[in-house]
Amino acid sequence: MNEKQRIFKLMNGLWDLEKCSVPEGSMVKDEFEEGSVCSMLYKEVYDANRRICERLGVEEDRDVELIIGNLLKIGEYQSMKMYDYGAKSKKEY
Repeated sequence: MNEKQRIFKLMNGLWDLEKCSVPEGSMVKDEFEEGSVCSMLYKEVYDANRRICERLGVEEDRDVELIIGNLLKIGEYQSMKMYDYGAKSKKEY
């Protein structure tokens, strides 16, 4: 796993730093920690998903899950590209 993937996982709270350590662990903040902007936005998405499923009378809806999953993948793709652009521009200046 490369540096940008480690940073992305740290930012998304996918690693428990008490159980594993990575070099970037001390400088990268979990953007989904309690009370954070991402945490609050994700809760709104989760609550909206639950309301839609309730209206449809289902536990989960495949189309809603697809929308959420693909938006998360778009965010990850853009994050990786942004990292690459930042690294490239840093070398050029």
